[in-house]
Amino acid sequence: MAKVNIKLPDDFLKKLSTLGDRTDEVAKRALTEGGEIILARVRVNLIGVIGKNLKGESRSTGQLVSSLGLSKVLVDRNGNYNIKIGFDEYRDDGSSNAGVANILEYGKHGQPAKPFLAPAKRQVGNQALERMKQVIEEEMKK
Repeated sequence: MAKVNIKLPDDFLKKLSTLGDRTDEVAKRALTEGGEIILARVRVNLIGVIGKNLKGESRSTGQLVSSLGLSKVLVDRNGNYNIKIGFDEYRDDGSSNAGVANILEYGKHGQPAKPFLAPAKRQVGNQALERMKQVIEEEMKK
């Protein structure tokens, strides 16, 4: 599973806790909307690197792009809300979509890296963070 870590500032986390019994609902909505922004950029970047700068013909089946998605919002054992962008398992041949994505992102011997995940965070991380803040602020005004 690919991981992008964006943390809300402490003051926003405190504001979020003032929502009382709506905290879970608002946190889930904020993370989902922020996650969708990053997911869209990851998808564009992934499509842009698949089959590019190859020595031979592309063998892309489309399975990697179609397996890309957003998890449900979960709460970890420390009480932190998380949402993940990742790949459904497994491919038609039994191999791992996450493994293929890892090779694309970081490369391997004889295959240069074609990062698509790390650039997505740089490209839209602040936009996703701002959207999450906006969702929280909108809910606090209600």
